[in-house]
Formats: sequence, C-alpha cells, structure tokens
Amino acid sequence: MSGLLAVAPLLAVAIGALIVLVLEAFTRPRRAEPLGYLSAAFLSVAAVLGARSWGRDYSGFGGQIVLDRTAVLLCVAMAVAGVFVVFMSLRYLPRRGMDRAEYYALLLFAVLGSMIMVSTTSLLVVFLGLEVLSVASYALAGLRKDDPRSVEAAVKYFLMGSFAAAFFVFGLAFLHGAAGGLEFGRVWGALGGAAAGPRAALWAGMALVVTGFGFKIALAPFHMWAPDVYEGAPTPVTAFFAVGPKLAGLAVLFRFLAPLGKGGGARPVLFWLVWAVAALTMVLGNFGALRQTNVKRLLAYSSIAHSGYILVAVLAADGAGLLFYLVAYLFMAGGAFAVLIAAERAGTNGGGISDLAGLGRTHPWLAAMFAVFLVSLAGFPPTAGFLAKFYVFSAAVRQGHVVLAVIAVLASLVSVYYYLKVVVVMYMREPGAAAVKVDRENPALDLVLFLCLVGVIQLGVWPGNLVILIRQAAAALF
Repeated sequence: MSGLLAVAPLLAVAIGALIVLVLEAFTRPRRAEPLGYLSAAFLSVAAVLGARSWGRDYSGFGGQIVLDRTAVLLCVAMAVAGVFVVFMSLRYLPRRGMDRAEYYALLLFAVLGSMIMVSTTSLLVVFLGLEVLSVASYALAGLRKDDPRSVEAAVKYFLMGSFAAAFFVFGLAFLHGAAGGLEFGRVWGALGGAAAGPRAALWAGMALVVTGFGFKIALAPFHMWAPDVYEGAPTPVTAFFAVGPKLAGLAVLFRFLAPLGKGGGARPVLFWLVWAVAALTMVLGNFGALRQTNVKRLLAYSSIAHSGYILVAVLAADGAGLLFYLVAYLFMAGGAFAVLIAAERAGTNGGGISDLAGLGRTHPWLAAMFAVFLVSLAGFPPTAGFLAKFYVFSAAVRQGHVVLAVIAVLASLVSVYYYLKVVVVMYMREPGAAAVKVDRENPALDLVLFLCLVGVIQLGVWPGNLVILIRQAAAALF
C-alpha cells in the first residue's frame, strides 16, 4: 500500500496523459481546449495527492521511489507549473494554429518526467525520468512544424539532449562499476573506503553525471543551445522549459552533491569544478543578456544566470535557500512569460524589446505586472527575488564561499541593467507601428498573472508559512 501511495501523484499525471491521448481520437480538429482543462484537472489531482502525503514519507519499489517532504513540495510545485502552462496555452494555441490535443499529452508527460526525477534517490530512476522529460520536450519545442525557428529549436534541443544523455549514461557506468549500485548514499559511501583506482572512477563518474545535468539545465559552458530553443519554441513551452527542468534538475543535483558542500576544508576537485561552473554560469548568463534585443532570448540568458545563483545554494549545502529560490522562480518566470503571451502580436513567435514601447500607456496593468516580475528577477526588495538571493548569498558567506558570493552579487548587479531596460522601454518610449496587441478576454491567463503576482509579492513581504514548510522539506534533502 505504501508503494502505491508513493507513486499516486505520478500515476495521476500518467493516467491523465494517456486519457488525453485516447480522447484525441474523438476530438474535432482545432477543438482541443476541453482537453486542456482536463489536463489541468489531472495536474490538480496530482498536487492534492502529493499535499496529502506531507510528512508521511512513503516509499515503494524497494526504495527506488521516495515521496518525502522534498519530493512532495517539488511535485506540487511542478504540478502548479503545469497548470500555469496549460492556462497560458488555452488561447495561445488556437491563435497559432497549434490547437492539437497531443500538446497537452506531451506536457503531462514532461511534468511526469520531472516528478519522477525528484521522487527518487537512485541515479538510474533519475535517468528514466530525465529521458521522459527530454523526449516530450523535444516534441513540444518543434510542435509548430511550419515555423523554421521552432524546427531549429527542436533539432538543437534534441542534439544537445542526446549528448547530455550520453555523458550521463557514461557516468552511470563508472559509478555502478566502482560502487556496485546507483543510489546516492551507496555512491558516497563507496568513496569512503575505496582504493585509489575505484575512487578515481567514482569522481570521474560524478563529473560526467554533473556534465549531463549541465547540458540539460543550461549551465555554462553547456548553455549555448538555450537562447535559440527558448526563442524558437512556442512561448508557453518556453515558460515550461524555464521552470520545469530547472526545478527538477537543480533539486536532483542538490540531493546528489549535498556532501560536497559539507566536506570541510579539504575540497575534492569536483567541488571546484562545480564552483567554476556556478561562477561562469552567473557571469556568462548576465553578460549574454546585455546584448539581447528579443525578450525571449533575454529571459533565456536570465534563466541561465538564475541557474548559477541556485547552484551557489548547492555548493553552500543550503537546502532551504535552494527550495525557496526554486518556488520563487516559479512565480517570477511564470509571470514574466505569461505577460509575454498576453502581449505577443498575432502571427509572431516572440517580439523584440522595442515592440513593448508604450505598453505602460496602452496597457498599464500589464506593464505594471511585467515590471514587478522583472524587478523581482533582478532581486529588488520587497519581492520574492530579493529574499531568494539573500538566503542563498548569505548561506554562501556563512560556509566561507565569500569569493563566490561576491561574484554572485556583482553578476546580479549587472542584471539590473537589462531588466530595467525593458521597464524603460515600456514606460518611456512612444508606442510605434509594431506596438503589441493584447488579448483582453483571456480569463485563464489572467488567473495565472494574478497568482504569479500574489506569489511574488507575498513571498517577498510575508513568506513565513512557506518558509516553515520549506525548512521541513529541506531536512529531507540530506
């Protein structure tokens, strides 16, 4: 019974995806909106089943699936992200000629893969979840087959994902051969008593696994595919790419690499490699965003930079800071992409920053919400982004990573320029001929915008109750 309860949220999403696929055969072309609402209902059921499991620590399949507090929090967050993306898509897909039921089934499978990744402490199961997520994501990126940018996005994502999978599997072979298993605890336990040869194999395997994750979640220097994929994919899909894989991948990295942050003064080479990746990700992500004139590409580089900030929490072994940052980023990035969907011009796949000129005059509420999300991403108080960065950076200082914390603060200061550049264009430039048109009758999208705005403000002003839950969940990360 415990095993069934451990996979209950996963089963809800899997069953929903299969039902949507079957019902597609009975759905008239370009009338997939009811299946979107059905998908949101199954995701909501998964979130409720997960929340009801809080504190019970179910496990199944010989401990391969574990629904502890961390898994519950992240599964609920990813179910919420899935609902947000569904609501963003309901009106977007018909406008772009992509109103097909398989879109919602693929989205459910992608959410399922993310949930599998965070519900296990075995690298083999992590890999299975990662591939479920990846295969669905490749199809989602190229869903608009008549758009060359969408096809290019899918091809680039597939090629980079294939390289990432190869690195990951090669690392698993090293780890299994040296440790005799792929559970996180067994791998680290094998390091303690291993001879020089097996220990070298273990460190090599870990480095390859981290490299595979680096490709998947766009950590520098494995990030170059992300801007093209974010720009070419349909905007709701881009919103999922910015949130779903990041929540899953960085949470798994924390579970796997947490002992690195508690290693004391004698740090292994892997620690310094991850340290360099975090610093490089923050620097390249922010400086890459400075040159962008397309909003989606700008948010892509912003997403890369935020991966670097969150990686600081991994090195500082700050589970509470990491989980708070991931939840805050869900609302910040989700809200930003929801604004883009509301403001995109019909017939385009993502406008330039100049297209937002005068939005503060023509659509003041939409511009105000976008400004709040951008200010939060930049880390200004009193928003969720400020507290998220404060928790992570202060944890790095407490652990003695002062240089890394300084790099993070300076990189965050660089980000202020390109975030405020968008705000300046919205409020201080006259609207031109290419001014955006806003879908005024989109209640589902309005609900996403409202919930994201409330999340960003509440987590910045009064995060008390969520912080208590996050601290309880963070204990399970170790």
